[in-house]
Amino acid sequence: MNPNKALWEKGDFTRLAENMRDSGANLVSKLGVTKGIKILDLGCGDGTTALPAARLGAEVTGVDIASN
Repeated sequence: MNPNKALWEKGDFTRLAENMRDSGANLVSKLGVTKGIKILDLGCGDGTTALPAARLGAEVTGVDIASN
């Protein structure tokens, strides 16, 4: 297994992300995301930033090394 992937899958990052929800929405707001804009979210985790952007109509592609 890729050592970076193993590191990220070792922790409970989904639980940590629950505490970061507001930060993702705040970032999307500050960036001025609009409908139709294309966004590539590298290291997207469970979508803390990608989901708020998609809700505003952005075309979001999220990629993450960890399967959890």
